[in-house]
Amino acid sequence: MKHAGNTLLICLLSLTSVVKGQQAGNPGSGKITFEEKVKLEIKLEGDGAQFASMLPKERKSEKILTFSPEAILFEDGNNNAEDMMATAGHSEGGVRIRMLGSAENKIYTDLENGTVTDRRDFMNRIFLVEKAAPVTDWKITGNQKQILGYNCIEAYCTDTAGVKTSAWFTPAIPVKGGPAGLGNLPGMILEADINNGSRTYTAKNIEPIALKELKLQKPRDGKKVTEAEYEQIMAEKMKEMGVETGGATSGANVHIVIKR
Repeated sequence: MKHAGNTLLICLLSLTSVVKGQQAGNPGSGKITFEEKVKLEIKLEGDGAQFASMLPKERKSEKILTFSPEAILFEDGNNNAEDMMATAGHSEGGVRIRMLGSAENKIYTDLENGTVTDRRDFMNRIFLVEKAAPVTDWKITGNQKQILGYNCIEAYCTDTAGVKTSAWFTPAIPVKGGPAGLGNLPGMILEADINNGSRTYTAKNIEPIALKELKLQKPRDGKKVTEAEYEQIMAEKMKEMGVETGGATSGANVHIVIKR
C-alpha cells in the first residue's frame, strides 16, 4: 500500500504543472458523453441454434454523465442509433431478438454523503436500488496518456469475483467520479475497461456547464428494493420467459440463453 501511495503522489506531482496550465478550462461541473460497448454472448438452443452466427456480438450505446462537485448523474443518451434488432430465421420456428436501450436507467451518486441511487427500468417496471457508494481499492500504475486533450493516469482494481477493471482518470477534472458508478479516484474517469473488454466506456466529448445551469436531480420514482431483491425479481421474470442471463450487473459479458 505504501508503494501504491508513493506512485500516486509521484504521478500527481508530475502532472501539477500541466493541470495548472489547464486550470482556466478545467470544468468543475459539466457533461461528458461516453460510448459504451458491451460484448454479447447469445446462445440459441434447439431449432434456433443454426441461426446463432447471425446474431450481434457487440452492442454500442451513448451514455451521458452530468457532474458537479457534489453529485454525479449517469444515464442513457438520446442518440442510441445503434440499438440493435437481430432476426434469426424467417420461418415459423425462427428466433427474433430485439435489444433496445432505455432512457430511464440512471445512477445518481451523492459525493458529499457517499450514497448511490440506482434507478432501473426493467420490463416497464421502475425500481430504486439505494446503497452506500462502493469503496474501491484502486492501484495506480503510473502509466499516462491523453484523452480528449486531458492528461490521464491509469489505475486498476479487482473485485471479489475476480473481475478486473482498469480506468484512466484526469486530475484536471477534480471530481471523484466516472461512468457506471465508478469513482473514488483523485479525478474524473474518462475511460474504463471492465473484464478485459467485456464492457468499456470511452469519453467522446466534454462540455463545461456552469453549476447554476445544471439539473442534477436524484431519482425518486420507483419501488425501493435491495440489490438482492432486484436480482431475484429479474431472474424470476427471465426464467418465466425461458431466457437465462448472466454478467449484466457484474460487468462481465452479457450471456443470453434462449430455450425453444
